[in-house]
Amino acid sequence: MAEYKNINITNLLLNPTNPRHNAVEHQSESIYAMVQDQKDKLIYLARHIVDNGLNPTEFILVKIDDGKWVVREGNRRITALKLLNEPLLVPPEYPKIKKEFQKLSKAMDKGFLKAIPCVVLEDESEINEWVRLKHTGQNEGAGAVGWDGQQTSRFKAYVEGKPDIRTVFLDYLLTFSGLSEDLRLKLYNIKKTNFDRLMGDPDVRDFLGLKVEDNSLILVDGINRFLKMVLDDLANDNLSVGRIYYKSDREAYVQELMDRALQQDAESQSVSHDLGTNESEDNSAYTGTYDHSSSTGKDHEENYSSESSAGDKLSEGDVTDSSSTGEGKANTQSNNSEKSTSGSPRKGRSYPIHRNTVAASVHKLVIGQPRILKLFNELKSLNLNDYPNAAAVLFRTFIELSADHYLEQKKLIQGKISVESTLGVKIDAIAKHIQDSGFMTENQLRAIRQMTSSPTQNQSVKTFHAYVHNKSVTPTATDLKAAWDDLWPFIEKMWS
Repeated sequence: MAEYKNINITNLLLNPTNPRHNAVEHQSESIYAMVQDQKDKLIYLARHIVDNGLNPTEFILVKIDDGKWVVREGNRRITALKLLNEPLLVPPEYPKIKKEFQKLSKAMDKGFLKAIPCVVLEDESEINEWVRLKHTGQNEGAGAVGWDGQQTSRFKAYVEGKPDIRTVFLDYLLTFSGLSEDLRLKLYNIKKTNFDRLMGDPDVRDFLGLKVEDNSLILVDGINRFLKMVLDDLANDNLSVGRIYYKSDREAYVQELMDRALQQDAESQSVSHDLGTNESEDNSAYTGTYDHSSSTGKDHEENYSSESSAGDKLSEGDVTDSSSTGEGKANTQSNNSEKSTSGSPRKGRSYPIHRNTVAASVHKLVIGQPRILKLFNELKSLNLNDYPNAAAVLFRTFIELSADHYLEQKKLIQGKISVESTLGVKIDAIAKHIQDSGFMTENQLRAIRQMTSSPTQNQSVKTFHAYVHNKSVTPTATDLKAAWDDLWPFIEKMWS
């Protein structure tokens, strides 16, 4: 029978056999082990508690052991509260953490610490069942079932009033007939990164029969065959970000769509002829041209006002055409300048879209630091299909060591920036320095800003951390390659 009590923080003992660390004997050892395991996460947890209090939907679970209250679930929270109450309990090996807790302690309402809401259980099997359910994943629905990106976007739209353009548009599409049942079921598989690349291009929108009204995408004349083809490519993950990264890439993709439509019509006519019929397809092949004559080589920008990862504005500034800026010229020369003997562009693209590695083989860097060079070469050789977890950790390590090297070389290790700073802080400092130096514009740095501000992005710092620290997050080859392609212009600038 559960009993609810308010217990003073000084009367609550940490669990010495907490699965987060090896078993210990003393409370000081429990605190040390927790700080060693969680590090800066304890600071963020404590800051959130100071600002918002404890989560009212999750009580601290305790059991009476030898007349003492022992925490069985909620040891991280209780550790944070004990350190807020007595910052000197932070082990001396972690001066930064101690300093942060000393500051937070001054802002803490100490009266709160005298009555921590707890639920008391005595039955060991009952305790173990609730702890198991909390920490071992979804358990076929019996445990906590997390939200996917689509559901997260909806929540942010409800709470923040910032609709995600992608989510709103996909919801809008479902009100129309003309989509196959299979496509309707897969529609929300469409990745935001790829969606934004395409729909942020006004020429692509025109081609697909879309326009922008009130910060939303609207169909001009129903769902045409090319929009169906694009949606099918996106929903079935047949279109990686590398294929539509630059303006010229998107132009090539549109041409491919027209070629596919012509091929489909030719095959349809051939079948009709063989059957002795004169039937023709209602949606005849598109025989016009993809009009990008108004384009200056750079992409245009639409004035969307949505913000955050749940409502990033679809802006042509998100990407830069290498043919107009010279960006990535050395590595994409074969893409943009390769010609056939007749002088017309070849249909084949040399960028390795379907590669089995994180880094593309065409990407070149001059790296003078031996270990980082080895990491980069391994990213170009390790097979993603066989070792996705190793590749994800390797990717994360390469990014942080590259960031550290840049900060040292540019003498940016000063003030609030140190080798102990979080990866997000380092990336923001580098992005600011690169922009201030005129090497990349704010628009060109959009993917990097999302790295630190949009936790659901493939390339976000939070995602990288999850690959290393969260046993429930599994990296995929597609996500890792998309993240690399998004970050490549920034990586190249760090090493240029």
